[in-house]
Amino acid sequence: MDWDDLRFVLAVGREGGLARAARILRINHSTAHRKLAAVERKLGARLFERQRSGYRLTKQGEEICSAAKRMEVEALAVERQILGTDQKLSGNIRVSTSQLVGLYLLPELLRHFVCKFPEVKVEVSISDQFADLGRSETDVVIRGTSAPPPTLVGRRISSIPYCAYAHRSLADLNSLRSLAHYEWVGFASSDEHAPLTRWLHDIAPGVRCRYEFDSAAGVREAVARGLGASVLPCFTADQIPELTRISDVRIEPHFDLWILSHADLRRSARVKAFMGFMYGALTSSPYMESSRLNSRGQAFD
Repeated sequence: MDWDDLRFVLAVGREGGLARAARILRINHSTAHRKLAAVERKLGARLFERQRSGYRLTKQGEEICSAAKRMEVEALAVERQILGTDQKLSGNIRVSTSQLVGLYLLPELLRHFVCKFPEVKVEVSISDQFADLGRSETDVVIRGTSAPPPTLVGRRISSIPYCAYAHRSLADLNSLRSLAHYEWVGFASSDEHAPLTRWLHDIAPGVRCRYEFDSAAGVREAVARGLGASVLPCFTADQIPELTRISDVRIEPHFDLWILSHADLRRSARVKAFMGFMYGALTSSPYMESSRLNSRGQAFD
């Protein structure tokens, strides 16, 4: 088997199905189906049990995946070392980030970046899962975290102030009433939204949410359209003129916005250029600066 076959079997084993593996490998489903059949034919062995819940590795499949994982470690290390010595300010750079950062902070900054570095193509993956740089899923990560992985290098951009927001029309109606009188928009149970859920219960303990969304972007849009109040990072809600702060601004200790990459990539010209540009742009962004103000417009000490 060549490395391409091994990488394919490993992807199917990890993802538990052809459709998800095809997305990771950027091939269509029918191509993935034909490739699996060809690999099994070549080996004369069945590598997966096809089940309604997905594809389950057989004993032979587990042995192939085990060997593929060992080869992957070496192959990816070589790839990172080669990229890490690349001094060309051209080519692709892959960026993984969260919904709120990717949708409401990065687009304008990316436009300025590619104007300055027109030979660099930026691929953005928006996910609430921390990308695995060890498996070369991405080159740069920008997200909030309380514990950056020790295998990564980078810089802390800022803390992430947050508070409760509501549409101005709702805030005017409730100006003399407590937060308990608002309709609230919450986050559907999910580990990815744990900080936001914790912040909501911190600011408005005991409130029951009339609406719940399984995405932070969904909550932001619901609040912007007047469905109710919710807790949001200041950098995303302060961009909407119709929203107003209805609580004090708070900061969760040790939960910060970081820009990170793998140590092997730190000498890559385009990775260095991207990280340096984004660090400067994010730290000087007016939305990050406005996040440093309390509900009365006063700067934090």
